[in-house]
Amino acid sequence: MEGSYTIQVAPGTYNMIVSYISFISDTLTGVTVAAGEVLVKETLLFENLQAQKELEVVITAKRDLASTVTLYNTKRNSINTIDGVSIDLIKRTGDPNVAAAMQRITGVTVEGGKYVYVRGLGDRYSKATLNGSEIPGLDPNRNTVQMDIFPSNLVDQIVVYKNFTPDLPGSFSGGLVDIRTKDFPTKFQLNVSTSWGFNPQANFRKDFLTYQRGKKDWLGMDDGTRAIPDFIQNLAPSKVPDRTFQLNDEKTIQTIDAATKSFRTSIYPHIGRSGANQSHQISLGDQFNVFGRPFGYIASLAYRKNFSAYDNGYVGRWRNISDATQKPPLIADRLLNQLSLDGAKGEEEVLWGSLIKLSYKPFEKHKISFNYMHNQSGNSSTRYMIGELPVDAIGLIFETRVMGYLQRSLDIFQLEGEHAFGKNGNFKIDWIASQTESLQEEPDLRFFSNDYEQDGEKRLYDIQSNLYRDPSRFFRNLSETNKDAKLNLAWTFKQWGGKNATIKFGGAYTSKNRQFSEKRFEFQQGNAAQRYEGDPAAYFSPQNMGVFVDEVCYGVNCFEQVAYKVFVQDVSELRNVYRGQQEIWAAYGMLTLPLSKKFKLITGARFEATDAFTETDDPDKGRGILELKDILPAFNMIYGLRSNMNLRAGYGRTLARPTFREFAPFTSFNFVQDFLLSGNPNLSRTLIDNFDLRWEWYPALDELISVSAFSKRFTNPIEKVIEARAPGSSASAEQIYANVDRADALGVEVEFKKNLGFLGAAFSHFQLGGNVSFLRSRVDINADELAKIHSVDPTRPNRRPLYGQSPYSFNGELAYIHHDNGIRASLSYNVFGERIVVVGGTEPDVYEQPRGLLNFSVSKTLTKGFSLRLRANNLLDPEYKYVQRYKGQEFIYESYSAGRSFSLSLTYNLK
Repeated sequence: MEGSYTIQVAPGTYNMIVSYISFISDTLTGVTVAAGEVLVKETLLFENLQAQKELEVVITAKRDLASTVTLYNTKRNSINTIDGVSIDLIKRTGDPNVAAAMQRITGVTVEGGKYVYVRGLGDRYSKATLNGSEIPGLDPNRNTVQMDIFPSNLVDQIVVYKNFTPDLPGSFSGGLVDIRTKDFPTKFQLNVSTSWGFNPQANFRKDFLTYQRGKKDWLGMDDGTRAIPDFIQNLAPSKVPDRTFQLNDEKTIQTIDAATKSFRTSIYPHIGRSGANQSHQISLGDQFNVFGRPFGYIASLAYRKNFSAYDNGYVGRWRNISDATQKPPLIADRLLNQLSLDGAKGEEEVLWGSLIKLSYKPFEKHKISFNYMHNQSGNSSTRYMIGELPVDAIGLIFETRVMGYLQRSLDIFQLEGEHAFGKNGNFKIDWIASQTESLQEEPDLRFFSNDYEQDGEKRLYDIQSNLYRDPSRFFRNLSETNKDAKLNLAWTFKQWGGKNATIKFGGAYTSKNRQFSEKRFEFQQGNAAQRYEGDPAAYFSPQNMGVFVDEVCYGVNCFEQVAYKVFVQDVSELRNVYRGQQEIWAAYGMLTLPLSKKFKLITGARFEATDAFTETDDPDKGRGILELKDILPAFNMIYGLRSNMNLRAGYGRTLARPTFREFAPFTSFNFVQDFLLSGNPNLSRTLIDNFDLRWEWYPALDELISVSAFSKRFTNPIEKVIEARAPGSSASAEQIYANVDRADALGVEVEFKKNLGFLGAAFSHFQLGGNVSFLRSRVDINADELAKIHSVDPTRPNRRPLYGQSPYSFNGELAYIHHDNGIRASLSYNVFGERIVVVGGTEPDVYEQPRGLLNFSVSKTLTKGFSLRLRANNLLDPEYKYVQRYKGQEFIYESYSAGRSFSLSLTYNLK
């Protein structure tokens, strides 16, 4: 199993011969085995086509090549078209999490530092598994796993399946990402590392933008500091009553007053100090006999804390005020500026994860394993911006503050087994059962805005709810339980020519249960409030908050009235709470059949039945229901041009189901981008026809050249349709999920890795590798939306690129590996083409601009198991820039820079 072999022998000294078809055999002489000892011997076999001089070069680097060789050998022998990244490359480049590591994989780009796009397709067109078992996404508005929550220290390998075979889930098109966690070692191993880093823009700053934190923030979790106050939680039905002017409604007055004063944390930021970036990891594992049979374990813990900041941020919002429906048409020469702000941001992120894996072989050819993983992430962010609102209030200076906390956690339990039967193990069964508990909380997301105008040397402050929202606090909670079970049975037999053929069949069951809730509170300025004069502390002081009965006198006439200072109102909506359930039953059958010495056929079909529903607390909104039955065929061929060269071709039909958020009758407000987002319970699933072609050549065990091409046709793809604003309107736009007629995507991918020894002996320790992808996609714009777009911009095409798709991406690495002096170095570069990040509707789409990421890492092996590593990241420090284009002009939507970072780490490895 997994390239490892176990034999039991009596104590003594042996010569061990290791052989494999088409490889040069190796003999290990004088192998002495003591009584009760588990002895581990490692060796590499090399292909007969390699010259003896190449063999000597490879042997000097075998410790580095082991994982790379395993990955390439897996790619070459797989019936699937796959790409991936090994732990060796992750260590060399210093990627801190799975999202960062995946940027190295051919055809993969990462959006927002966490969302993975494979072949330009993201969200609903990608799927993620952990050791082959499905895991949920944590974003309520997306159908993709946030890959940054997985520390790279807990991972051995990341593999991306790019074509469909019936033994894989049918709900992907771009790629299926399988994260493979660390496995137990074959002998005792202890690894400890610590790293400390520095970014001049963010670390050890006395002017770091922050706010009041909780005592457990260092653990990536809130301690209750940001929770909804107990007083409001205990209200029936958990809602602050609406304001009243009735003097005899004493209970309502008292309730609003107590609810207002129950919020004790501030709603405005302050300046503080930031510390150092840090990362720590420890893992240990071993293998020994229990009841005479092999038992292995590994336990690992990784922790990271990181600060980031910028003070050169810019945000602009623009509107097209054209009206082509007029006669003659009124077409603007440029976009109208609505918002122009400069600002700063401070962010503190904590990520830690733990892994436990236990494995036992009770009998020969049988293995049972248990895996547990916990990942925890906490992200605290503070933002302050200042500028103008030229479209609504000329001459006013606008200030806004945002304070947020995002807490995420994953608990994954897995039990799996592998069993082989028959004399030669030609009948195999493997199974896995898992349960995942996921949680994402946004406790106390706070917004506070105001404006002022300059009157000589004096500033006149105000809070105008007709221009922007009142000070607000949001509380969001998403929890999801996933259960996943798979069973695969495979029978290998000899076909007519004596070649091994395999019949494989099996089934799967997946269930999801999601709960989502959102509460929103606004702080309104009453008739008795001290007006805002530029001091947030005074405005939100206890003396200026609450409700009371006051006596008002006009001359000699006095009377009582309800007096409101700054008071809270619950503006939550019933429809902002929803729940969803989904069950998927699947069965498949497939055949892997060599038709000749070089030609192999892989074909079959998968059946999937889906039953899902969503509903909100609003009884008027009804239910979203999804009932589907689909048959998904696959047809793949592999032609062996040489022993180290393959030609692959394939077709497969897959699907994309609407997510809970997409077909839930639920509307939310995106306060950052100023639009309403509504689900659509009438959505249909998308069917995708996928065509793939790949030529691959492995000149040596650690070298690769491959060229791939693909084409995809989408029927009923799901897109965000813009219910656009009327020309000149200041109302928020509404986005609705809807099916459009069709979409297409096609692309070419090239990957290479080559040792540079052919240039001369001085280059024998250098490796050059990389990949480049060229992608193109087009999706139909909904007819109603297109009509509204053409009412302001008649020249706009009727199709646009898929959301998040880059027309190109490039990854490159120059590595230096010298085992004699213990030095490893890596210079890596990553860049992608511009991609849509906001679909604008009547406004131009927002494109994220290309930026090149250049990283450098060098490590030195010291004595007695110690090693030292220096990393420098984002050396070019390119600007993060998002733009809109109109009539040949570029309008900045958002921009900032992240700064360069440096770190030094020390590792101790005991084997």
